[in-house]
Amino acid sequence: MAEPSPSEELASQVNGVYYLTGIRWKNNEPSLRVQIDGAPSTVLVEARGLNLRFRTDVEKPGRCLGRIERSVEGSSYVECLSPSTRGRRCERCQVIENVSAANMHQAHRKGRDSIDQRMAEYLSHPHRLYVAIFRDGSTKVGTTRGSDGGQRLVEQGAWFARYVAHVDDGFLVRELEDVVSKSINLGQAVDTRKKFSGHLRAQRNNELETTLDDLSAEVGKVLTAQERDGWASLDETWTNPALNDERWMDVVAYPAALTHGAHEFTIHSMVGRLAACDRPGFGETFLFDTQPLLGRPLEPGDFELDKLILQESLF
Repeated sequence: MAEPSPSEELASQVNGVYYLTGIRWKNNEPSLRVQIDGAPSTVLVEARGLNLRFRTDVEKPGRCLGRIERSVEGSSYVECLSPSTRGRRCERCQVIENVSAANMHQAHRKGRDSIDQRMAEYLSHPHRLYVAIFRDGSTKVGTTRGSDGGQRLVEQGAWFARYVAHVDDGFLVRELEDVVSKSINLGQAVDTRKKFSGHLRAQRNNELETTLDDLSAEVGKVLTAQERDGWASLDETWTNPALNDERWMDVVAYPAALTHGAHEFTIHSMVGRLAACDRPGFGETFLFDTQPLLGRPLEPGDFELDKLILQESLF
């Protein structure tokens, strides 16, 4: 018997309102975290090939997105069934997330003894330092836990990247990250709006690779000048799994707000939290950001869909 499709799997479990609470990447494949009203726990549904037809229920409260906990074993998702009260999370989860983020990103300045023990154990593990480039040409320096880099780059939606250093732990890697940032004015984050616009008006792949090569060489010089132990140079390239997916060669911004109304689309591929999808009756491949959907109450049904009005690009 054939395996059920992601759409069939979701439909078999949803009888009422459901909530998308996040994206889980594993082995370069994305799944959506789904909470179903009345269900005791979150389910994971494969994103690729998933058809969604829903109406956003603006009368119901949103659902907390949960939080990430970190320990010596790594990162783990903790679900929460509470309504969202502060942004997209409940007050408790938001406070925990804020403290965790502050401890992780400021650990090298605060010191091992000044942060939560579980976070200290999480950071006392090999890390990698990388430089990444996105399709609009934006670049960043970043860190990822583990000797193989993990899923960090695919989660962020980078297009190309270069691992430039293997570092003994998460404290030293953040020191090196700060040194690189200050030395060559290289940021540590890229706004999702730039990532989005990059897919609509992408630079050529060979141009992006050339920029990344030059940037990696600059970073290498900065690192070589550092007289400290605990790290080794790397020169390992990474490319996004969607690099040769033709759908990403010609995408159009989804021309309707997902925060209200009725919609239908099938997700074919994802880059970070951005999805390439199609909608019945249209030949275009649409691009949308999943973030506005997260935590909102979605009601499945055969609703009359919002009309889409496509406009010529001004660029």
